[in-house]
Amino acid sequence: MSTEQLKNTHVLKNSAKLRWGWIVTGAVILEVGLIILFIPMLSFTDVSRIAPFAGIGTFGLGFLVSGWVVRKVPGRRLLHGVLIGILATIIYVGLCLTNPDGIGSVIAMYGPVLFVVGNGLRIVGTTAGAWFYGSR
Repeated sequence: MSTEQLKNTHVLKNSAKLRWGWIVTGAVILEVGLIILFIPMLSFTDVSRIAPFAGIGTFGLGFLVSGWVVRKVPGRRLLHGVLIGILATIIYVGLCLTNPDGIGSVIAMYGPVLFVVGNGLRIVGTTAGAWFYGSR
């Protein structure tokens, strides 16, 4: 095997690896960002006024965070974006489970449809960000 072939093989193997550190970092940054964005608003207004915008915020911030992360990974960018969204959703549901009133009160606050759609938009946003920034 020539030096060039060995180099290409090494690059392909390196780009095939998932960067779990970046995935976890992206998911945590996304959730902390959403907390910083939405929690202070609760002191100014009612939850019912914020809830419809939560899905838009999760999509937009997910798009930006995922785009930032995938620029740093050499390959499988779309998969990285999907995994960031899934892990961020797991973190959010975990936080909801630690709520003193349970996850049922969080679902009741948003409504079941907005809860599911909002969490789905988190994953769609990170996937879209990975696709958009990964294709550049």
